[in-house]
Amino acid sequence: MDGKHEVPALTGDTDLEFDHQDQELDLTVRLALSDLLPDANGEIVVMNEGDDPQVNIETDLRVLDAGVSPAHTTAGGIDVGGMQFWVFEDGTRLYYSPGLSISVSQDAV
Repeated sequence: MDGKHEVPALTGDTDLEFDHQDQELDLTVRLALSDLLPDANGEIVVMNEGDDPQVNIETDLRVLDAGVSPAHTTAGGIDVGGMQFWVFEDGTRLYYSPGLSISVSQDAV
């Protein structure tokens, strides 16, 4: 090394096999409901960009209502008509895009 930001190469035993090669990676995004900031009306909107990720919302709150939103615009100016929604026991309403796979984990965070 001559002091010019060179980084030594990493080497390893190439004869070792990865024990879990056949297992799929868990690409689920986990979010705590308490970390998401609702707008002035207590509404949160989760949207995707076409890659249809799986999202797990972690909260100790119960879901009181769920469905498909009629025509509605949030305080932030987002049209949520036709989106799925959940209403939690604290009044928070979570809207999410069609095609987005969302689940709720009742684990305390």
